[in-house]
Amino acid sequence: MFAHYRPIFIAFLSLAFGIWLSKLFYYDSPWFLYATLIIFGVLFILVGLYYLLKKCKYLEFFGKIKWHLLTMIVPIGLGFGLYNLTMYQWQTDFTPEYEKVYGIYGTVDSNYIQKEKGIYFFLTDVTLIDGERNLDLDYNLFVYLYNRNDGVEYTKEELEKIKPGNVVLMYNTVSSTKVFDYDEINTFAYSNGYQYSTFTYLDNVTAIDGKMGFWDSAREYIRDIYKTYMTDEYAGLAFSVLVGDRTELDQEIANNFQISGIMHVVAVSGLNTAFIMMLLLWILNKVRANKWVKLSVVIAVLVFYALLCDMTPSIVRASMMSIFLLFGHLFGKQPDNLNSVSLSGIILLLFFPLDVFDLSFLLSYLGVFGIFLLYKPLSEALDKIKCKRLTDSLALTISATLSTVPIIINEFGYISLVGLLSNLILVPLFGFAFMILFLVTILAAIIPFAGYILTGVQYGFWVVDKGAQLFASIPYASINAKPIADWALVGYYLGLFGCSRYCVAKKSVKYSFASTCLVVFIVGVALSIFLY
Repeated sequence: MFAHYRPIFIAFLSLAFGIWLSKLFYYDSPWFLYATLIIFGVLFILVGLYYLLKKCKYLEFFGKIKWHLLTMIVPIGLGFGLYNLTMYQWQTDFTPEYEKVYGIYGTVDSNYIQKEKGIYFFLTDVTLIDGERNLDLDYNLFVYLYNRNDGVEYTKEELEKIKPGNVVLMYNTVSSTKVFDYDEINTFAYSNGYQYSTFTYLDNVTAIDGKMGFWDSAREYIRDIYKTYMTDEYAGLAFSVLVGDRTELDQEIANNFQISGIMHVVAVSGLNTAFIMMLLLWILNKVRANKWVKLSVVIAVLVFYALLCDMTPSIVRASMMSIFLLFGHLFGKQPDNLNSVSLSGIILLLFFPLDVFDLSFLLSYLGVFGIFLLYKPLSEALDKIKCKRLTDSLALTISATLSTVPIIINEFGYISLVGLLSNLILVPLFGFAFMILFLVTILAAIIPFAGYILTGVQYGFWVVDKGAQLFASIPYASINAKPIADWALVGYYLGLFGCSRYCVAKKSVKYSFASTCLVVFIVGVALSIFLY
């Protein structure tokens, strides 16, 4: 039996809702600072009235649901507080003067990312030189380097000066980049920790000195191993799927992956940690390790992997989710996946509240929750297919796709019509290639001769690449789609919840509720098509 009420899951949703509500109703006025106190004040008044007037028949119902209300109201109030606290933490005392040229001195913090008209990277420990005065910035600096005036891209040799760890100096104008700008939130600036930007050319950048840290050196060592034993295009693909660095990801491969709906495999996320955990548990089960050894090894490897991936928000999130899920399954008498993953979400939002507006955060948790909610009923519905592996793959792929496709439509304005089939066929192939890549990379780092095995691993990525190319070449592989209103999205996800085993009600009530919610969603989609 499953409990009707999951306090951790409800608390997670309420916390996220409180943060989202703060943004929705935020105005630049002093009274909003006291919103959290008002919410908690009302709550304490209600609780106080209940204990003072316990025998009042009008408060009997409140007594029955008081703990349910607490797990909803307290996180909502906390969400208001976290939003406001974050807003004031990200206020800056310094505003660069318009069109004034500063000396910019800082350390390259990340590998550059190639864009159509140039490249970008981030500087940390930034000092602005203003005549005889030096200003230490509290936040990172976003640096965009345009291609040359004739459009020619920089060579790899020229880009050596902006390798991670190098200290650079340039003279240019600096502009402020606000994380909070009226009713919009710049999640890219928030996740990368910058509030200042500069746009210039590589010729204006002077590399002074610098030394790579351990993790930057490790990444470059792995990159060199791949380049030695793999072709350039598949070395770039392998490095991208392992550590999330798309610096040398071939553009044609990226386009094919995006059109075919499998672009998520090159973003370091829950898929990577899931495959790593599967590999580790398979090995640990073979050697009959106990649950404490399993948990310790998985935590150690995932922490190491997160550091190797530069502790990006997506890999920290994915690692936490994986660890909490494993802990629940190893030590829970009846593991509750919803509560396990929700706990990781609560911890993340306590430290990074604005992640609730981040696309990767939404896709991660919606994808996982979608699997928990829909996998079981879909698997049962597909029982007529006399092939358990196919049934499981279909149920897993469909549930993850259904739970994320509306967000993808709103964010990118298109829907991949071949995404379900391509994920069903190519993701398992990718998973097999990725697990071998992970193992061989560890071996090659210790025994360089093992790098020759990467030549064989390359064929696995070749199959995935050609499969994506084939799917992308199908006419109407993807079509444009209009954005869907928020109220329709709420109806959609309530409908999915109503279809799941977690909605404990009579079948007639359950399916009537789910049908009504999905009708609301369909109406919302129709309105978006005909009115916008």
